[in-house]
Amino acid sequence: MVKKVTKATRSKLATTTKRRKKPEAIDEQEERIYREAIKYLLFNHGGLLVPTAMRETQIKGFPVWILTVTLRYPTGHEGYVGDLLYDGEKFTFLTEQSVMDERVAKIAADPQRDRKWNEYRASTLQAGKG
Repeated sequence: MVKKVTKATRSKLATTTKRRKKPEAIDEQEERIYREAIKYLLFNHGGLLVPTAMRETQIKGFPVWILTVTLRYPTGHEGYVGDLLYDGEKFTFLTEQSVMDERVAKIAADPQRDRKWNEYRASTLQAGKG
């Protein structure tokens, strides 16, 4: 038995089906800044800090970018660490080091991080056959 799809059924499906929004396109300048920020963070602060958002502003008439820095574990656990200023030449943290250290410690101490790590380890380890 084949169900017939009527116009009413089609319109009902069309109104109930949600389409995913396409991610906003990143222009070449933003991509270049993200790449530079990733290199800066990797070479100077380790591989778990990543830029996750960016906003452009002006200081004394000059364009600058403020990047949100997130501590992101390979398991997907993450948390906000601070803000990074980019003036077109160099990067400077706007957040004090002591505040960032407290935030990193709090993220690392989160029981969810351990749970995600244990789930990740269990999914990747294969039991040996004897």
